[in-house]
Amino acid sequence: MVRETSMESVTYSAPAKVIFCGEHYVVYGGRAIACAIPKRAYATVARRNDSLLSIESQDAKISAVWKGDKLVKCSDQSAPTRLRPLKIMIDRISEMYGVKGFSVAIKSQIPRGMGLGSSASVSLAVASACLAASGHEANQTEVLEIASISESEIHYRASGVDLAASLTGGFISYVRGERPRPIPVGEKFNIILVSTKKGRRTGSIVKQVSTLREQFINVFDRLRLVNDEVAAEMEVALRNLRFERLGSLFTIQHNLLKTIGVSNKTLDEAVEHALKGGALGAKLTGAGGGGCVIAIAPQNRVKEVAKIISTKFPAEVLTVPHEGLRREK
Repeated sequence: MVRETSMESVTYSAPAKVIFCGEHYVVYGGRAIACAIPKRAYATVARRNDSLLSIESQDAKISAVWKGDKLVKCSDQSAPTRLRPLKIMIDRISEMYGVKGFSVAIKSQIPRGMGLGSSASVSLAVASACLAASGHEANQTEVLEIASISESEIHYRASGVDLAASLTGGFISYVRGERPRPIPVGEKFNIILVSTKKGRRTGSIVKQVSTLREQFINVFDRLRLVNDEVAAEMEVALRNLRFERLGSLFTIQHNLLKTIGVSNKTLDEAVEHALKGGALGAKLTGAGGGGCVIAIAPQNRVKEVAKIISTKFPAEVLTVPHEGLRREK
């Protein structure tokens, strides 16, 4: 891909996230608890002197080049559609700051479609790097507003929790439309991330839940209140590092998500396998329908429990919380 740049490149990175509590309910005003995890997406951006916009995702192995709205070249037929949300976001930055022409290179450690907020991490990293390349070091509010442009193109009724968790890092308590509130945790600890190896599309699951809520709005809203009680209890458990209680709340929350139909046989099997392997609790994380499960185990047995889980499902130990958006160079 031809690259004509007029300034040094800028690199930003943003982390993936897991949700401890609040999936789907957060869309309708419920409370979510989320934290950043040590898997990151990186975006390297440089200004171009030929007014072209070049976007390349190294991991997805797709790329496209535009001059204005005209597609100049692409790696395959799917690339323009898949990269379109980022193009729309970058075009907005170009309009705001009168800058035309960027080369954008994306590299990510975050698996796509697994409930870890990969699109939010990429959106934040690309937005921040493009803003910096334009000569504008944006504050968190500005970055969030810009990154939301891409996320709203990707997801049906995006709640904003993925962006908030990735942007700020650490643990957050989040209600849609409100400023995220940090949850202080005395020390870092380990969780187990379990993969079902089954991807899914968040938008279709969110629409499914929306239809259910329309049919049973009073029941759904009562479940949302239960979700908020779980979130409140979970915050106390986190602040005091009460892992047995946190584990029990994980399992309660998984069953609350099962109630609205977003779990499936594979996710339930992963949760059950984790519990039989010695986990204190486990739950799906993200939209459901596939993706990942998170489990909490006694901290002196985390590696042992992860090894048992990995006899059936890929499992890895992650230390949380993790830092948020940052400039790399």
